[in-house]
Amino acid sequence: MDSKLIPISEIFYSIQGEGKYSGNLSVFIRVGGCNLTCPGFGKNGCDSFYAVDKKYKNEWQYLSIDEIKDKIKKYLKFSPNLVITGGEPGLYFDRLYPLVEWFSGNITIETNATIAPDFKKYPEFKKVSFAMSVKLSNSGEEYKKRVKKQAIKTIAKNAKKSFFKFVINADLKEEIEEITKNIDLPIYCMPLGESKEELEKNAPFVFDFCLKNGYRYSDRIHIRLFGKKRGI
Repeated sequence: MDSKLIPISEIFYSIQGEGKYSGNLSVFIRVGGCNLTCPGFGKNGCDSFYAVDKKYKNEWQYLSIDEIKDKIKKYLKFSPNLVITGGEPGLYFDRLYPLVEWFSGNITIETNATIAPDFKKYPEFKKVSFAMSVKLSNSGEEYKKRVKKQAIKTIAKNAKKSFFKFVINADLKEEIEEITKNIDLPIYCMPLGESKEELEKNAPFVFDFCLKNGYRYSDRIHIRLFGKKRGI
């Protein structure tokens, strides 16, 4: 495979349903592949399991930056945000960089923050909002695999529009404080849930958790409306 090609699970136009830019028109580019599995998040792990589980690899397309640009140009009429998600985009920071250079609007990269880009080599990453969804113990991943302090600090220092986004279903305040200590970025908490029913079960707790601890609440609009349906 050409080393410049990027595995793409899907590209679609929708509305951002989580975090800092919730409600904004957005073009989503979902890469395939991840360095975590998160077995604690239901039977499929990630809510975008088809972009993580390698058994879906035959559904991914391997595209060049120019091919990706061609696919998203038709969605740019309303000047949407660009969201690069996954899977884990950090696996392909060097390959994605020309896309970040090219796109003139707001860019969010949704990442588990275990990998940081080289900001000196690729300075345009500084304009990106990194949605750092660092995994907590409820993900089922071991700490040393899911929390990379240096990567988190590097992103926070260089990309000032970034924010934290945690998925919770229990009081994980100590874990959140340990991860975000001495980093002055907004903290969003979202309810764990791979279905509308599970989301609604956990949402009241997360709402109160945010009130008690001074965090920002984020719903998960797509799961609430569509479950795990793709391309929305």
